[in-house]
Amino acid sequence: MTMERILIRGTNWLGDAVMTTPAMQRLRASFPDAHIALLATPLTAGLFQESPLVNEVIPYRRREDGVKAFFDVVRQLRERQFDVALLFQNAFEAALLAWMGNVGLRIGFAEQGRGLLLTHRLHRGADYQNRHQTLDYLDIVAACERACLGERFQPTVEIPLPSLVATASQHTAAEAMLRQFAIADRRPLIALNAGATNSRAKCWPAERFAELADRLNEELNAQIVLIGGAAELDYAERVVFRVKRAGIVNLAGKTSMNELIGLLAECDLLVSNDTGPAHVAAALGTPTLTIFGPTNEFETSPTGRHAELIRADNIECARCMHRDCPIDHRCMTRITANDVLARARKLLQTQAV
Repeated sequence: MTMERILIRGTNWLGDAVMTTPAMQRLRASFPDAHIALLATPLTAGLFQESPLVNEVIPYRRREDGVKAFFDVVRQLRERQFDVALLFQNAFEAALLAWMGNVGLRIGFAEQGRGLLLTHRLHRGADYQNRHQTLDYLDIVAACERACLGERFQPTVEIPLPSLVATASQHTAAEAMLRQFAIADRRPLIALNAGATNSRAKCWPAERFAELADRLNEELNAQIVLIGGAAELDYAERVVFRVKRAGIVNLAGKTSMNELIGLLAECDLLVSNDTGPAHVAAALGTPTLTIFGPTNEFETSPTGRHAELIRADNIECARCMHRDCPIDHRCMTRITANDVLARARKLLQTQAV
C-alpha cells in the first residue's frame, strides 16, 4: 500500500512531544518520500518548525480559538486527502478529527472511547506498566508499517533515544539573548528550571533551588539562568527572592521556543523539575539532571546521552502522581541542595572529559 500523505496528530505537551521523536525518525526512515504533516498546538509546533522529520506543521489552535479551530482543521484534512493518520495524542478528539477529515487509515490506542473511530486499534496490556512512553509512539508507527509495508515490515531492533538538533537560527537567537543580558561568555552556563506546569507536587522547593544557585555561583563561578514558561514565572521569582549572591538572570517567561532550544543547546548543564525543558535539553545532548518525586521516571524520564535523574530513597508514597501533595511533600523535601550539587558537579566533569 502506498502512503503518499501522512498526518501525525502530535502531543500537546512539550516533554511528550520530545518523546515522539524516535517514532518520527522511524516513520521518516520507513517512508522517505512521503509528505508528512504534523498537527500541533502552539506550545509544541516550534519544536518541529525546521525539523527534517516533517514536511509541514499544521497549527491547531483549539485552546485559543475554540470549536472554530476544530472545524477549520477538519476542512483542511478533507482538502489534503491524507492516506493515514497516526494519533500520538490519546484524546477522543484526535480520532474524531481524523475520522471527520476522511483520513483513510486511522491508527492509535483504543482509549477514551474512540475505538470505533480507528481502523487500526492498539491496546495496552499488563506489560505496559513502567514502560517508557517513547515505546508507545513507536508501537503506533509499527502498526502503520505493518499496514502499509506488508512483508517489507521489519520490527524495530534498537530503540533510538529522543534527539533534537539546534538549528543555526536557534543558536543565533539564543546568542543574541545572552548578549542582551551580558552573559555571552560566562562559563559554566547553568540553567535551572524551578517550575512545573499544572503540578505543584513536582516542584523542588524554591529555597533549595536558591541554595543550589548560590553554591554553583560561589564554588564554580557559574552563570545561573532561570528558565520556564510564562505560567511558571512565579516559581522563578521565588528563587530570585531567596538567592543571596548577585548574578542570577531570570529568563522565565521571556524565551521563544527558538530561544529556549538554542539556550539549552548552549548550556553546560540544566537542573530541572520533571517538565518539558528537561526533555528538550536531554534530547539536545546537554547534561541534564531531573529531580523526580511524584511522577514515574520509568515511564516519562528525560533520556539522552548525558541525562540523569535524582530522587529520594525509601519514600513509600513516591510516584503517587498527585498534583498537590496531601501530606508533607517528603519525596521532594528529602532531596537536599548538597545531593543535587554533588550530582551536578559529576555531570559537569563528565562533559569536560
